Amino acid sequence: MKKTWLLTMITVFILVITACGKEEEKPSQVNGDSSQPPALLTLESDVSYDPASSKLSATVSMTNPNENAVDVTFNSSQRFQLTVMRDGETVFDYGSDYLFTEALVEETWEAGTTKVFDEVFPLELEAGEYTVEIVGLGQVEGAPEMAVTNQHSLQVEATSTEGDEGTAPQSEGPFQDVRIQLNEQTIQVTGFTDEPEFEWTVSDGHNIYAQGAAEVTGGGFTFGVLLDEAPTADQQLFLELTPIGGSVTSFRIQ
Repeated sequence: MKKTWLLTMITVFILVITACGKEEEKPSQVNGDSSQPPALLTLESDVSYDPASSKLSATVSMTNPNENAVDVTFNSSQRFQLTVMRDGETVFDYGSDYLFTEALVEETWEAGTTKVFDEVFPLELEAGEYTVEIVGLGQVEGAPEMAVTNQHSLQVEATSTEGDEGTAPQSEGPFQDVRIQLNEQTIQVTGFTDEPEFEWTVSDGHNIYAQGAAEVTGGGFTFGVLLDEAPTADQQLFLELTPIGGSVTSFRIQ
């Protein structure tokens, strides 16, 4: 009887230890699954250049590929970095040439969320081949601190301004490299200035046909004008730019 009782107690003790071992395995497996870091935001982008208006257009899409919501942080109001290079030299740096608020931006992106950012940059590029690099600046909490980048090859074709004086750049006073593109009833204006903002008018020297105001971003500006009707071939039109509290600078449209 004593031997039988002893064997029974040993068997029960072994079963208890085995059961405890199995119960301890479950939490460790759960912890192992939950330790998987979230994935980075995916990045898609497209760039194009219009030599007639001297504008670089960029469309940048960022997506949360995770099955759960994630916290995304931007260190400033800049959402992506764009750099234009030619023969290994930088000719345009979005982050350096433009100003951004330095406040930390924290957002929660639901699973599958895609956000699209469109920017247009007044930019003079000579004919040739360029490389455009785009870097997504959104950092996912818990994900590896890595940069997601895209690269594009950009071919800029030469344009002729012969017989089309409206596209030739003009510089006067505080306004530099001002390009004025007239197309029937629309006028597209781009240029550079150190002024933070200015007012503009389109006139024939006596009558005003359109007027408005423009803000300057990173030293560059672009705006469009819609006329009630297309000017005649012999009609002289002028674009007048006036900084706040400054003097009028006039450019010939046609």
